[in-house]
Amino acid sequence: MRVKILRGELVVVRPLRRTDAPTLDRFLRDKRVTRFLPPRVRSESGRSFVERVLRDQRRRLGFAFAIVPKGSEEVVGQIRLFNWSPWEQSAELGYWLGRPYWGKGYGTDAVRLVCRFGFQSMNLHRVTAVVVAGNHQSEHALLKAGFQREGSSRKSGRIDDEWRDEWLYGMLEGELLEG
Repeated sequence: MRVKILRGELVVVRPLRRTDAPTLDRFLRDKRVTRFLPPRVRSESGRSFVERVLRDQRRRLGFAFAIVPKGSEEVVGQIRLFNWSPWEQSAELGYWLGRPYWGKGYGTDAVRLVCRFGFQSMNLHRVTAVVVAGNHQSEHALLKAGFQREGSSRKSGRIDDEWRDEWLYGMLEGELLEG
C-alpha cells in the first residue's frame, strides 16, 4: 500500500523520511517532550527512532508520518499507526510534537487525518491509544477527535521512577469527529 500525503485544516501529514531524524532528535532530547513517552522512545536518538519505525513499516506493522504545518516544510512532530493487525482490523496510534508546537491544534488535526487514513486505506475497524495519567494535552487531542476512554491499566507506565496508571482509549470506524 502506498502512503500518500494527508492534508488537514492546520497540518500536512506526510510519510516519515530518514532526513527527518535530526529534527526529531532535537525533540527527543527535550525531557518535557519525552516525559510521557515509553522508555524505549525516551532512550532513542532521532535516527534510531526513524530507522526503527521505518523498519516496522517495511515489515507491514504500521505506517509512520511527519507532521508539518500547512504552508511550511518544517517538521513539528511525528504520528504513526503501529501494531497493525489486518486480521483484527486494528492498530495503535502514537504521536508526539516538539514543545514549541503544543497547544496549536496540530496534534488533533494530525490524529484526525491519520485515523481517517487508517479507517479508509488500512480497512481498520478500531484504533487504540494509550496515554500516561497526567498527559492531559494528549488526552484532550484524542477526545476532540472522537476517541473514548475505555479503561485504565494500573501502575503500568513508569515516569521519573514513579509508576503511573495508563488510560486506554479507543475509536471505532464511524466515530471520527471532524473539526
